Amino acid sequence: MDLSNLDTVAAANTGATMTVCHPATGEELKGADGKAMTLTLMGADSGEFKRAVADSMKTNKGRKQSTLADAERATVDLLTRVTIGMSDNWEWDKKPFPFSKENVRRLYDERPWLRQQVDEFIADRSNFLANS
Repeated sequence: MDLSNLDTVAAANTGATMTVCHPATGEELKGADGKAMTLTLMGADSGEFKRAVADSMKTNKGRKQSTLADAERATVDLLTRVTIGMSDNWEWDKKPFPFSKENVRRLYDERPWLRQQVDEFIADRSNFLANS
């Protein structure tokens, strides 16, 4: 096996597409156009992921105790930073919901089930190696 073909860092930096699924049924969520709703994400081996973790550590340095709210905020910050795109068929309150870091942050703040899907996806290296 040629290990040069298993470059998880390059693959994580390039990103991979995650199809969003219904939190209860596991079915693919589809936009009004009938196409799957997707997010494009960098993986846990990406430089941006590592920088986000380092920034969070700097922010928390010297703190004696973190709260659950602190941990959730750090997770939302990290996931927002590694989200680099989304399909153009998202809606919020029956209005188009285009990709922006602000919109992504709102998704992760207000939909913990989506945050969990993204967190699990970026931690699974096989999602990124499939693209390399």
